[in-house]
Amino acid sequence: MTIQLEFHLYGQIKKKGKWFIAHCPPLDVSTQGETFEVARKNLIEASQLFLTSCLERGTLDQALRELGFVPVPNEMQEDSLPEGDFSFPVRIPFVFQKPSECHAKPRRVVEGDSGDCPSQCAIHA
Repeated sequence: MTIQLEFHLYGQIKKKGKWFIAHCPPLDVSTQGETFEVARKNLIEASQLFLTSCLERGTLDQALRELGFVPVPNEMQEDSLPEGDFSFPVRIPFVFQKPSECHAKPRRVVEGDSGDCPSQCAIHA
């Protein structure tokens, strides 16, 4: 089973000379491209790599705190973006690497039970 974590971020792109410079203020990640679209694509990829790297190293909570992220109530409305900025999702898929154990209360084994659940739990009966 795959579980997906999704961040809704925003970015800014400015042209400097022949390059388009892309920046994601929430993550303080920057990149560039020869066109607007290439810079946008590179920013999404750089943001995903940054978040994935933090997850793999176990530093995501620390990085988000240092960047100024704080929990907000569910009922808070999303702020509108400044003119010229764009929003983008960053998806990070997860998979379970170890089988989950059944923590249900064991039940009494009865005759004819298939015995599929090693703990003979009531849920997997």
